[in-house]
Formats: sequence, C-alpha cells, structure tokens
Amino acid sequence: VPAVDLYDAMVSYELGELSSSLKGAKAQFNINNIADTKYVASCAGDSACFYGVGRTVTMTVNYAW
Repeated sequence: VPAVDLYDAMVSYELGELSSSLKGAKAQFNINNIADTKYVASCAGDSACFYGVGRTVTMTVNYAW
C-alpha cells in the first residue's frame, strides 16, 4: 500500500467578539481530506483493503456557560 499525504484545515471564531450576548459561543469550520484524495486506509489481508473517507466538511457551534 503506497504512502499518501492528506491535508485538513480548521478555522474557529469566538462569537463573543461580535456581540457580548454571544460570549461563550464559538463557531468552528473543518475540512478533512481537502484534495479529496482516494487512498487505501487499511487492509485485513491480501485481498480485503478499504478506502479512506473522502473530503468531509463540518461546521459546529459550541456554547460554554
């Protein structure tokens, strides 16, 4: 199985910077496997290999009080 490079990125922002009523809230945006690289993630023998996950994009909002 050949080696492969995967690239991810994450940006987050404290929403309290926009308004004091949002203090404690944070928004986060993630991209995994930015280039949507097709790769073998694992093998369970000579003939049972599994591809890794393609590009995924997620956004979350968290609040801590």
